[in-house]
Amino acid sequence: MPSEFRTVPDELLGIATAAAAWLERHGYKVTPERHELGYPFTPTLHGKRSSSTALIEVDSAVVVDRVKQWVAYGKSCISDTRVWCAMADTAPRTGKEDLQLKDFGVGLLLVNEDGAVETIPPMDLALSMELPPIDTLPRRVQKILGPVYEHFERAEWRESFAEACLALENAAQKHLWKGVKAGRITIVMKNGNQEHLTKDVIDKFTMGQLAERFGRIVKQTHADRVVGDALTRVNRDRVGVVHHKRRAYTEAKLRRNVGSQMWLIVGALKEIDEAP
Repeated sequence: MPSEFRTVPDELLGIATAAAAWLERHGYKVTPERHELGYPFTPTLHGKRSSSTALIEVDSAVVVDRVKQWVAYGKSCISDTRVWCAMADTAPRTGKEDLQLKDFGVGLLLVNEDGAVETIPPMDLALSMELPPIDTLPRRVQKILGPVYEHFERAEWRESFAEACLALENAAQKHLWKGVKAGRITIVMKNGNQEHLTKDVIDKFTMGQLAERFGRIVKQTHADRVVGDALTRVNRDRVGVVHHKRRAYTEAKLRRNVGSQMWLIVGALKEIDEAP
């Protein structure tokens, strides 16, 4: 591949080649120095994987002004767009620059004789989403959402949403069983008969089945209504992620909704935590 680079200095060809190999190992179709109308610069490497675009800048140091323009471009996109800086692991850089890259949402690839290693994961710059600070949440909710936040901090927002859905589902199952066991919750089915539930049965309910049961609770509390509404609204996107995640329409819809859905899940978990 080195012969395909036209603008990379000789001393950086090895870095560019290693970065290209890293992208290919991660499933991207790689094109060297592919320029498109609207790009602020010609990236050293362009990668495409499904609906995701990877852009890698190879240099001998972190060029902050150049990085900022790539970040501005990525935030203007409508599909998954990620940017990395790639350089030798011996290249001079400061801790401040690492923090800047992390704050910008730009990844860092460091290259040595063994190849490229990702030391800072990039964010999907086109996705505008923030979660409530985890240290503002009740302690029990923090424990439940720990894996959710870990995925999000690693720029794995789809996995973060899937984990959050699972957390809501499990918490809703426990809340429902607690109410049934205490005799507070009664569920009346379409035929007018009361549904008799056991813990084993409730633990096997899908999110959709839980949403239906919460909607049929006699004398709902505020927490019951909040949780039931969250289950109903979140399940529409969860079904797409689980069963149709490769479809472009599903991806676009989830990207539009995921931010509000995550806050909805957090709110429902807080309601369950505060319920008597």
